[in-house]
This record gives sequence, C-alpha cells and structure tokens, in this order.
Amino acid sequence: MKKIMIAGIMILVAGVIVTSIIFLVSMTDPTPPQVRAGWYLPHQDIVWTSTGPGLTTPPQERLILAGHRDGSAPQFPALSSFSRYENYTHLTTEDQYMIAVWYFNDEREFLESQKVLVGFLKRSGTISSVELNFTEQIMVFEKSVPDLQDSQKRHTIPDHIKATGYESVNTAGFFFTVTIPGPGVPAGAGDYTVHKEYYLVYYGTTTPGNNTLQNQVLKDIIAETYRYDHSPPVGALI
Repeated sequence: MKKIMIAGIMILVAGVIVTSIIFLVSMTDPTPPQVRAGWYLPHQDIVWTSTGPGLTTPPQERLILAGHRDGSAPQFPALSSFSRYENYTHLTTEDQYMIAVWYFNDEREFLESQKVLVGFLKRSGTISSVELNFTEQIMVFEKSVPDLQDSQKRHTIPDHIKATGYESVNTAGFFFTVTIPGPGVPAGAGDYTVHKEYYLVYYGTTTPGNNTLQNQVLKDIIAETYRYDHSPPVGALI
C-alpha cells in the first residue's frame, strides 16, 4: 500500500511539473528576435486608397517593394542587434520610401538606444513633436468594408499617434515607439508577464520633394500597414 501511495504521489508531482511547463511555454514566444524584428513589416507591395484633401473619388495608390535587408537602415546608426528595413518605390511618382524597425527585448537597451538615436537626429537634421491623426484613414477603411460588423471594422491603428518628426538631407519622416506586453498576456496584466517587447519604428522618404504630399503618403501607409495588435502603448521618442 505504501508503495502505491508513493507511486501516486510521484505521478501527481510529475503531472504538476508537466502542467507548469506547458503553461510557461504557452506564455513564451519561441520566435527568434531577428524574425520578430521584421514581424510587422509588410514584406510585399502596399496598396491603399488615398485620403488626400479635396478628393471626390480617391484614387488607389501603390508602393512597390524594392528591397529589404536585415540590419539598421544606412541613414541611421546601429541601434539594436535585431533590426530590419524595407525600401519601396511609388508606382506613379517614383518617390522612394522606407520602413525601418529596431527590435528590443530589454527595456534598458531600448531606452539607451532611443537616447543615442535622438542625439544623432539632432546632429544630422531637425526633429519635432507631432501628433498624427488617422481618423480619415480609418473612415476610408470602414467605408471600404460596409458589410462587416462593427467589431470587425475596428482598425488596429489608434485614432491619433504621438510621434517624432525628422527632416534631414537624406530622409524625412516619422518615428514612433511601440511597447508590447509579454506573449500571451493581455495589456494591463500583473507581475506574471513574461517580458515586454519594444520597437523603434520609422516611416520615411528618401526623395526630396513636396513634404505635404509625401507626409500624406506616409500617414496613409502607416495606417495601411500598422499591425501592432491589442492597442499597445505607442508614443514619440524620449
């Protein structure tokens, strides 16, 4: 009888251990950091309906994917071991655009890299605090899918994003940061969050031109490609 009880206890303990491992694995995303650096990049042509002012029949626009590379974009310093950028060409204007992402899973490194980036931006160009309004883009999206339920119409991008504007001789565009709670843990969770993920994101153009028109294109493609789910904290550089 004693042996049976011991065997039962051992089986119970083993079950608890296995359950704990399964729980921890479910909260841990095994995707390598370098892959996560490009997780939210489009990896394809970008097509959208323009939201420029005074357009009675908004045209459809397209950016052609011209190339991509792991590593920091050449216009900026190396900020993270895990980064990726994609280059695009506008189909009609032939203006050049880019999306760059730097990924971090360490908060201290994330904050330090922001300081390095801001120092570089101030030395090489001008920066400004901006608030990007995406209500027009969201309205266009919802009109394009009139048969969907309200819960399905919800666009993933917030109505407004506080960002950092940047202009230099090489590029002009917008930076913003994204903080994502640990894998499998909803925003606002307690101490059981495994870890947080941090992104520095840049949408810009490398073609000198009409800033007003190019900024409209940048806003459109941000709205079209924004895929950071669950409304994570988004903000400007520090």
